[in-house]
Amino acid sequence: MGSGSVETYDASGVVNDRDYCGRILKGDYSKELKKRVAEYITCYRLFDKTGNPSIIYISAWEGDEKEIWYEFVGRRFLELLRCKPFEVARIFRDCILDRRVYKYMGEAVDIEKEVRSRRQLDSVRKELREDDKREGITDAVYKISLEKGSVIWLKDLAVVETHEKDGVHLSLGCLTIVTKEMRAEEERVERERLQVLLEMAGAVCHEMNQPLQGVYGYSQSLLMDMSKDDPQYAKIKKIIELTIRMGEITGKLRGITKYETKDYVQGVKIVDIDKSSNKSILIGS
Repeated sequence: MGSGSVETYDASGVVNDRDYCGRILKGDYSKELKKRVAEYITCYRLFDKTGNPSIIYISAWEGDEKEIWYEFVGRRFLELLRCKPFEVARIFRDCILDRRVYKYMGEAVDIEKEVRSRRQLDSVRKELREDDKREGITDAVYKISLEKGSVIWLKDLAVVETHEKDGVHLSLGCLTIVTKEMRAEEERVERERLQVLLEMAGAVCHEMNQPLQGVYGYSQSLLMDMSKDDPQYAKIKKIIELTIRMGEITGKLRGITKYETKDYVQGVKIVDIDKSSNKSILIGS
């Protein structure tokens, strides 16, 4: 690959500006690639000066490398991450909580959602780059954590160019804040999850109520015919106490109005019935 002269493309201003954070205009790449990148940066800078709220960028990666760098970073991107242009790749990567891709299944109404955590992304980054290269487009949503623990969602939409001669791939992209929409989706999912929980709780209570009432009633009858000195008296009384306790649990299940969990064993959570329910009903009351 020939390095060429950057000035040939009137890109000296681009490469000499302090905000140029890329490699291509200063590296050993072809004249054609340098010219294209310089033209893109010039256009992106002009767009950035309009004050448009879009978060624009030009990123690149080389060959089979998993890591990317940025040839251009818009003003709003820097304001969002509170960093210098050359720090964006690392800081943005470290901020990611998960990456979500929504796939439309043909003409069907259903949409398949694929969610990968940051740890999972680290192991499949190469495969994702290959997908972007093959499809020529990136369309994903990132959940990221900013300073002081604030969480936002960014929709990433980019066109991917492959420059075979240089072994370089360019991503010409725009990030859009979609926090409001994603929170609405999470609330919808939470409502659906709660509805399933309520239906399940109702079914469990319905199935358990009759046998519980039977055990409670028979145990009370046995206890009435027994002397307190009978060796079975204490056992029957304990059965009644346990039946009442089970009745309290089904009462709480019927009163579930929200969805809260608690740690059960390491890495496993279960529904916290006490916090999720608004009442406790005693059997026989």
